[in-house]
Amino acid sequence: MLLFCVNQQINEQPYTFKTTGIRVYTFEETLYHVFHFWRESVDDFLSEGMISWVGELGHSYLAARMKDLAVKEPFTKRVLDFLKLVDYFSQDDLSRLKEQLEAWETRREWEKLKERADYFVTRGEPSKAIPLYKQALVSEENVSLLNNIAVAYMQVGSHMDALRALTRALTIAPANHDLLFHYIEAAILSGEYPNARKALEIAKSKVPDSADIPFLTGLMAWGQKDYTGALQYFDKALEIDDTVPHYIYMAADVHLAMRRYDKALAILARLGARDSAYFTKEAEIYAASGDIPGAIKAMENAVNVSASPDAALYAKLAGYYRRDYEPRRAEEAIQKALLIDPEHDMVRLENARIKKGLGRTREYQAALNDVLGSFKDRYRGEV
Repeated sequence: MLLFCVNQQINEQPYTFKTTGIRVYTFEETLYHVFHFWRESVDDFLSEGMISWVGELGHSYLAARMKDLAVKEPFTKRVLDFLKLVDYFSQDDLSRLKEQLEAWETRREWEKLKERADYFVTRGEPSKAIPLYKQALVSEENVSLLNNIAVAYMQVGSHMDALRALTRALTIAPANHDLLFHYIEAAILSGEYPNARKALEIAKSKVPDSADIPFLTGLMAWGQKDYTGALQYFDKALEIDDTVPHYIYMAADVHLAMRRYDKALAILARLGARDSAYFTKEAEIYAASGDIPGAIKAMENAVNVSASPDAALYAKLAGYYRRDYEPRRAEEAIQKALLIDPEHDMVRLENARIKKGLGRTREYQAALNDVLGSFKDRYRGEV
């Protein structure tokens, strides 16, 4: 059976879902997105922006109905009534979705927020996850939330915030070894070495055989620019467990800091898996040595072996093209990144840099203002 679009006119102005970065051009595509990505569509499908876009498509009746739905409770009814605005899904489809929605709705609010925040962390956008974790912590303070927000803080370089979260988490679960190791790492990265040493002594008494103990000792030496000591401890960690990529990446970083690029590449080669993370680190080493063509080749490998299209990888590739004075290839790569995820922070920043390099001053300023504006909006929304 053929299903006809409610709008028979060609539309060139898409709506971009903020969480997934997926662009839709018709109301039917919007319904499809909400049906399959309803968790990720929570903030979009009845937003003022979406309603305005639907109205601009010429669907004034649907836009008016959406305004009415926006105030309906519960969430399950809002979603299902939205999906019924036009005859697109079968009753069986909607019944199956209803079961999922009702099960999700019975979960506590903090769990829903955590799920969405975790999604951003896995996408490499911790800055978008932090406000959601904060909202979740308002209604429920638990070890899982405190640990995850600490991880996100460390990824954005807010090490003291991470340390505070982990300090609180340890008061709730003092026997949790993983929390203790995360606390030690945050303390080291914050420069709180006396606290880190005390915590390391506690860790040694509880899990003396853990490879994390020499690794974290090496991390502390690294933080104090004792590069030789750091490498010795990282080697000890690898003797205990040579399956942890992070140990090898950190050892490579030490060699990088010492400008021993060949040794950085040599220790990286100890990794068995040649995945996108491996090639991304290889590209970083080549770039640090001044070999941008080598970095480009490694980054192209990272893109090619990635399990799925990754906007961040394309953005990094675009950056290396830009540094190699290849504006056309940089533009092609960043456009691929924008198609995958136009809302990704790294993608938008690199897009602005490329516009600047091409001499498109107005486009550069507009792109940069857009990025800065979204940062401001995000932090205004923190709880």
